[in-house]
Amino acid sequence: MENIRNSRLLIFVILILFSFRLFHSCEINPPESKLTKQELLDYMKQWYLWYDTMPNVSVKNFTSQQELLDTLIFDQLDKWSYIQKTSDYNDYNSRGIYTGHGIGLRWSAEGQLKVAFIFDDSDLNTAGVERGWEVTQINGTAITPGTVIDTALIGPDEEGIQNTFTFTTPSAGTQIITSTKKFININAILHSDIIDVAGKQVGYFVLQNFTNPATDELTVLFSDFDAENIDELVVDLRYNPGGILEVSRYLGNLIAGEIANKGAFVKYVYNDKKSDQNVTLRFKPEDYSLILTRIFFITTASTASASEVLINALLPYMDVYMIGDITGGKPVGMIAKQYTDYTLVPVTFFMYNRDNEGEFFEGLQPDQMVADDLDEAFGNKEEDCLKEVLYYIENGTFSGTTKTTPERYRWKSGHTVASAIGAI
Repeated sequence: MENIRNSRLLIFVILILFSFRLFHSCEINPPESKLTKQELLDYMKQWYLWYDTMPNVSVKNFTSQQELLDTLIFDQLDKWSYIQKTSDYNDYNSRGIYTGHGIGLRWSAEGQLKVAFIFDDSDLNTAGVERGWEVTQINGTAITPGTVIDTALIGPDEEGIQNTFTFTTPSAGTQIITSTKKFININAILHSDIIDVAGKQVGYFVLQNFTNPATDELTVLFSDFDAENIDELVVDLRYNPGGILEVSRYLGNLIAGEIANKGAFVKYVYNDKKSDQNVTLRFKPEDYSLILTRIFFITTASTASASEVLINALLPYMDVYMIGDITGGKPVGMIAKQYTDYTLVPVTFFMYNRDNEGEFFEGLQPDQMVADDLDEAFGNKEEDCLKEVLYYIENGTFSGTTKTTPERYRWKSGHTVASAIGAI
């Protein structure tokens, strides 16, 4: 079956109109005041997971809240605590929008910066840009291995900022396109399909994030999977850096809510000052929960946080197969403390599965290493990662072939949500 997202449009619109589900893995308080440096320090002393590693400081010695936070965090492990404008934080997590060009880039094994994905709402998508196109220049600056796409190169994440991209297409043609940053409505599901493999119906989809709007997209998708009575499921999380854990749990319920009903999905474990906040979130059946005995995930170093929690949560209940690269390694969660101007998002708890497995700071290891094949479209049976999954489904074993994984260059700087989603 071809990409099935278009066939679900009417149902999706109805869901948007008649349902509002606001899930948060974190506590979001109504903002009543601005974030001061003293408030930041006081909050970190109580809630920060590694509060006992913080130095003794005076807020008078810091010129900004960001400088103070950078000093307080336990940088041996903490790569994630951040501060962001409250409006930007809510736009992304609650509304599923951000300001940018609507395009995600990644490094290929050959050191080329290529288009990994593009949101439907992107003007570059309208202009015909596709996955696999190479970015050779931005605003006349040549792109070489390790080039960081930062504000010095593409400007701040504000509406109206223009950038000119030079692309090389797969046919070796050159396209020069100028794009203006705007509010991008994010489609969480980048691609979905039902693929026939050796007489089996294999559900496949690429999920880019766990924002609130993703819930309704997943409901519609799984209603299709349920109606088609799929035999196998492949969840492609290669570009999913995480998001709201309640949305991750909702997907877990759709996958295993029937077989894992009332079993632990994730356990939150806070620091010793806040141990009374420890809680276990549990699986439950949803309207379109599937009944499967195994599942396949496609992962890369960009697969992190709520994505890793989902994979880890399913391990005690079914056979889980990972194909791709080692995941990002973020086994901790965060509480978003909101103020009128900024939202403080520090690491506040560990996350464990039913069997108390967690703390995978080095990432989750795949069963079969396969590099992201940026030259092929999502859903193409010749795309290396999907090809390996389908080979296993058909043959009951992996092919034994691998493809060199690329250097893990950071391609976009910063630690905000906008940077974390992996798109500019």
